[in-house]
Amino acid sequence: MTFELTLKSDSFIDLAFGKVIKGKEMQVFGEYFPLISPVLEECSIQTLCSFVVLATNSPDIAPEQGALTRIPSTENFARFHNDPRFIQARPLRDDAMEFLADGNFFSSLDEVVTLESDADYALIITENYPLHIERMLELTAAKDSPKQTYSGKSVVVHPWNNDTEQLMNTSSAEAIVFRIRFNPSDS
Repeated sequence: MTFELTLKSDSFIDLAFGKVIKGKEMQVFGEYFPLISPVLEECSIQTLCSFVVLATNSPDIAPEQGALTRIPSTENFARFHNDPRFIQARPLRDDAMEFLADGNFFSSLDEVVTLESDADYALIITENYPLHIERMLELTAAKDSPKQTYSGKSVVVHPWNNDTEQLMNTSSAEAIVFRIRFNPSDS
């Protein structure tokens, strides 16, 4: 299935990864998200596209899913995290997650990216992109990101291929490589 990811330059893209504890999926997706949905809407925070992580070269991170989320500003992000409804719902999320890495903002741009739900993609975080492959999307880390995990780096997305397969053997210090598949239902 073909679908579009629409980006806008007047916002940030938050790249988040996580892993839900087996058996607690309903706690996150059936309880936590319905509770925080009104707060996300009021803060104009919108999940653009979620994805499944099929493989990674990172020895430290073993996420199973992730998302690209539009955040209008760092103030909206802070307002969401300080909202009493989020604070009340947060223990539901935290109890059900092995880990969550969010608050990693990338500068957005005005672009529409066409994706396929049955195709694998490379999502690569690096300072110096090592391949000479046409990128579908490239975003640089925002200077005022709440977390500075990827400071000075970019996130690149393109279809999975033999060259990116070879990157899985490189050090994650050089490039963190994720083999992902997008979920079209979020777009």
